[in-house]
Amino acid sequence: IDFKWVKTAWDEMFEELKQFKAKHGHVDVPRRYAENQKLGNWVMNQRQAYRKYKAGFVQSNSGICEERIDRLESIGFIWTRNQATSSIQET
Repeated sequence: IDFKWVKTAWDEMFEELKQFKAKHGHVDVPRRYAENQKLGNWVMNQRQAYRKYKAGFVQSNSGICEERIDRLESIGFIWTRNQATSSIQET
């Protein structure tokens, strides 16, 4: 069986987030990021999905799971906007 890994839309946005980090040194993308508003919205959606997931509202279409949480955290993703803002100011 010849199996090819197909990148999902989530994987593509994760790659864009890694590129943002390489350029800016952090992953706190502003919601209205002029260069890539889609990325800013995606980051906001990840935070919202995480809050619902942790509150027990697991929906198959939310797009968040432990694997994705681990991947985001591996690049320094911070789940609350206030934490993200303060960590940037400290650096």
